[in-house]
Amino acid sequence: MKSTRHLQIAASTLTETSRLVREDFRRRAQHLNLTQPQWLTLLKLSREPGINQACLAEHFDVNPVTVAQSVDRLVKAGLVLRERQEQDRRAVSLYLTDKAEPLLEELNGIAEQTRAIAFAGISAAEAKVLEELLLRVKNNFCDSSDIAVKPGMSKLKSVRSSKEGV
Repeated sequence: MKSTRHLQIAASTLTETSRLVREDFRRRAQHLNLTQPQWLTLLKLSREPGINQACLAEHFDVNPVTVAQSVDRLVKAGLVLRERQEQDRRAVSLYLTDKAEPLLEELNGIAEQTRAIAFAGISAAEAKVLEELLLRVKNNFCDSSDIAVKPGMSKLKSVRSSKEGV
């Protein structure tokens, strides 16, 4: 039987660690004058060029209007380009502009600094074990019939595919 106390501590630690990682990244990126949704959008578009706003909203687990507002600001700043899809003129794909590239390089550098702090003193083998354990936790949600899993959510997606950015 699993120790309830250990599971409570593990869940609480996971939540707190996630918050600390986001806070560290946010603090390091504040000079860029971007909101968290904006830099998350830029990082997501760098990994999935052509994604649409509906997919972004689903990925970030936010209202589509929230994503639209964030994307509007990024378009106005010249960092993101909207392109109509040829097969469905109502659908719009999002792409980074050349102007976003230096900013993206800096965001990736900040992410690397945050990861270096988060994983200081942890060997590659330990990081692999941690990844495997976190994937098992994530897969428990994907396997559970009691929890609504969003369409397209794969059991085998890596931890990095969830709330990206760091």
